[in-house]
Amino acid sequence: MPNRFIFSLRFSSKVFMKLGILALTMILFMTLFRLNLYFLSVFHATPDVTFTEVAQSFLAGLRFDTLVFGFLFVPIYFSLLFQAVTEKWPRFMFFLYKAYFVVAWFIICALTFVDFFYFARHGARMRFADYVAWNPDTLIAQTHSVQPNQLWIFCIITLMLFTLGYMLTKSLKFGDWKDEYSPHAGSKLETLFRILVPLILVALAARGTVEAHHLALEHSEVSYTKAINEMGLNAVWCFDK
Repeated sequence: MPNRFIFSLRFSSKVFMKLGILALTMILFMTLFRLNLYFLSVFHATPDVTFTEVAQSFLAGLRFDTLVFGFLFVPIYFSLLFQAVTEKWPRFMFFLYKAYFVVAWFIICALTFVDFFYFARHGARMRFADYVAWNPDTLIAQTHSVQPNQLWIFCIITLMLFTLGYMLTKSLKFGDWKDEYSPHAGSKLETLFRILVPLILVALAARGTVEAHHLALEHSEVSYTKAINEMGLNAVWCFDK
């Protein structure tokens, strides 16, 4: 029983790592979304902003983007731990993990797309009240705030990044948990390591910081220019604000 458990736990670590790499790739894609927002909307409206302020905004953005995936990983962590303990790895669970990430990535892309046109007009991210009042006619009106070439560029970028995220998720291969068989039995230290390290990583990502207080709006305030500060946020984090 202990030997089978450690094989199962090792496999859960393998699945967690593969999903973690996928999440890191999607965080990179979110940075590309922010980069497009900067060059298509923020750059020309903030000619006096220094490179340091822009860099700090992008660094803050990485923290807010990581926070989003930290929360997405909370149910993943406990599900994988449960499967490791029960030693049950049905194939449909891998499909569910993939579907979970595809749906999450679609929502992230959709909110980012809608938020872009609001940002272009108001120089700020959408908040919950803005989403409540939003409708397709609002989006059409907001598209007039950007040049046609900017509209097409962002539409193409959004479609490309969503497609890349979907393809990467679909291509994930997890193998079989019995592939982790080894003649060397796991130690208590290894067991503790494989349980606690993913938990700590998820907790830190979901908090967005190692400080006493979790990531908050003030962590995006790196400049006296509102648009630069708002750029450091993301549409998902702002959705319930």
